[in-house]
Amino acid sequence: MMQQIDWIVLAGIILFLCVVIALLVRFVKDLANPSQRKSSGSGSGGGVIGALGVLDRIVNPAGAHVEEAKEVEQEEQGVGGE
Repeated sequence: MMQQIDWIVLAGIILFLCVVIALLVRFVKDLANPSQRKSSGSGSGGGVIGALGVLDRIVNPAGAHVEEAKEVEQEEQGVGGE
């Protein structure tokens, strides 16, 4: 006989597997239909570029690097028009 905790764990495992399968199906559908993807241009890579910039500042915190980052930031503000 299965105890109550066994049923709860079994239900949790089944629910988890259903969610994972649904996510995989959605992922494969997105890969199969590239025309339906959102083409947001340069906005999609902004988070990755920002994260790499922060990582670079952590790894190389030299004063010259800080000055270079300030120059790049000023250039970005000039291009963005803000």
